[in-house]
Amino acid sequence: MIWLYVAFRSIPFRDGDRGVFASMGERIAAGDILYVDVWDNKEPLFFLTIGAGRLLSPTMDVILELAWIFMASLAIYQIMRKLQGSRLMAVLAGFGGTPLIVTGGTYAAGFSHLPATTIFLGIIALAVHRKWVAVGALIVVLAGFKLIVVPVAILGLIPLLAGSHWRNSFLRVASGVAATGVALTLLLTWRGEFIGFINLIRSNIGYSQSSIADAYDVPILKHIEPVFSQSTVITVCAALIIVTLVYIVNPHVNRAFRATVGLSLLGAFIVTAITGLWEHHGQLFYGPAALALALLFGSIASLSIPRMANVLLVMLVSFVLAAMPSLRAVMDTVLSGPTRFHDLSRVAQPTQDLLDIAQSGTYQRLGMNTDDSHAYGLQNFDLNCYQFVQYTYDLQETLNYIPACLPTTGYVLVDRGFTMRDGSPTWNEFVRKSEMVLSTDFNCIERDWGRLCTNTKVSE
Repeated sequence: MIWLYVAFRSIPFRDGDRGVFASMGERIAAGDILYVDVWDNKEPLFFLTIGAGRLLSPTMDVILELAWIFMASLAIYQIMRKLQGSRLMAVLAGFGGTPLIVTGGTYAAGFSHLPATTIFLGIIALAVHRKWVAVGALIVVLAGFKLIVVPVAILGLIPLLAGSHWRNSFLRVASGVAATGVALTLLLTWRGEFIGFINLIRSNIGYSQSSIADAYDVPILKHIEPVFSQSTVITVCAALIIVTLVYIVNPHVNRAFRATVGLSLLGAFIVTAITGLWEHHGQLFYGPAALALALLFGSIASLSIPRMANVLLVMLVSFVLAAMPSLRAVMDTVLSGPTRFHDLSRVAQPTQDLLDIAQSGTYQRLGMNTDDSHAYGLQNFDLNCYQFVQYTYDLQETLNYIPACLPTTGYVLVDRGFTMRDGSPTWNEFVRKSEMVLSTDFNCIERDWGRLCTNTKVSE
């Protein structure tokens, strides 16, 4: 029943940020070079994975989500077996509790937090089993999916690396980092994406320090306040209580792993205090929360309680760590599942309107992250100005480049939300310049979703 619920919960929506990710995957599947022909502010392996899936079908989005959840569950199972937990408790915590935690109250299906959480748990599982070269390799993979989670993993590794052979273990981790780092660099260089990735890091530093969330404009607090929703507070407090309880009951059991849980929670908090902006960033705590579940039931495995009590206890603790959505939200997730699944393969209305007048050519989209996965169906078109979604905090050179590029574009999809905004002079100048080009070089037709503009000066 848990996995049936998780299957419904793992079906992404089509709009907003997820629509942007899906369109990025579609452009990569169409052959675009990441950060050169098409751009958004997520790490390369995340987009390349989506693009690989979309070579087959948009429904691969769900299969990939379920694969990440399964691998996270397997990691916790392997950790619990190493902690001398019983097989029953390992199965319950790994494949019963972990899926609930990683799809908890702030989970957003199709975002980069889930793969990052899974890889983080894989790093800790490999470290528990002392597979140090593989640990180093996964650290690089983690950086390719979500760079800000790397410090959390490194802090969590410190207690597991400590010991009489820590130097040898550290060197093995370093060798794994070096070899995989070289391989990833060569891959991105071969694809022409490495320089763009470096520039992306610079751009994301500026983005993370922007005052774009509805929060207090106070250092640290402006990052913590929007992330620490009720769900995140429950998850963090429950994990801290588990660490404290295990220490009180038996301070000598699983000491290194207990320190790993505590330090990874601390790492997640530090990263949040520096980079947090939105409520769904609370997913950063799901990895440490899953480790807390493994710590608790890997430390009390010797207690003799009835089997059904084991099941109920694991589920109860998992519900709390996950800060489960309300019953109404759970029912809405299940009842809307078939519609959302079918929606993955729907051709967006702007795309359909464009396909009604042309089957190929160059196009551009103007608008913010209200994308409805518009790129699905446009594989025969070339994206002309490399960034199909624009933000008020974009670099000024980007907002200057797109209006200059528009005259060479055959078709432009103008989202209805592409308007002036109070307090954003750079953005408003971008809108003004773009509208001037559209009024001069294009013939625009009003649609329900916005405007479809055809260049009157470019021969398609």
